[in-house]
Amino acid sequence: MGEKNKSVKTGRPVKQEGDISTEEKIFIAATDLFAEKGYAETSMREIASRSGITEGAIYRHYKNKDAILCSIFDYLEKQIYHPLVQINENSHSIFRKLLEMLPDYLYENPRIIKISRILIHEMHKNPKVSNYFQDMYGTKADIYTETVFREQIKDGKLKSIDVHTLAIFFNTFRFGWFYRNFILRNNEPVDTEKMKDDMNAVILLFEQVFENTGT
Repeated sequence: MGEKNKSVKTGRPVKQEGDISTEEKIFIAATDLFAEKGYAETSMREIASRSGITEGAIYRHYKNKDAILCSIFDYLEKQIYHPLVQINENSHSIFRKLLEMLPDYLYENPRIIKISRILIHEMHKNPKVSNYFQDMYGTKADIYTETVFREQIKDGKLKSIDVHTLAIFFNTFRFGWFYRNFILRNNEPVDTEKMKDDMNAVILLFEQVFENTGT
């Protein structure tokens, strides 16, 4: 009887810790579907069904499917360039700073791998994906790396060499390493310790060949 007059609150439920936003639910559902079916073959209705919301709710967050694809581009760019912000620390060589963290970082961020697989699969069918891929993994990566290496040469840490050629060489290795370990070996178990050992050997080679030892 004491519960009879108890007031009942209505309205939006309190968001629990660990809940994700509607926009993030859409993003996750879309990337999963793009990876499973392909971008062109995935409909907004399917994205709505997978994310557990109405199709109309999607359009309150994303204008169209192309807007979701652009948000994937933005997400990937932030995730790829974010771990490189500490490159000005002096405790390790530039090659160690740029390469050593990759095995753990990528293993701990499987959505980066999934999105990269989507881009590689779609780049031959979708001009927007192709242009983004070339810019992200080609032009922008080379410009960024050239800038970093140029500063290292200026500080006397690297030998005085053609930074453009070094950047292309370095980025070709980095992309090839990523492709071999996370794209080609799609269904194989990931051995991060072996990856780290292999990466360390490459880092040592880069250091031996390109670091300025003063001799």
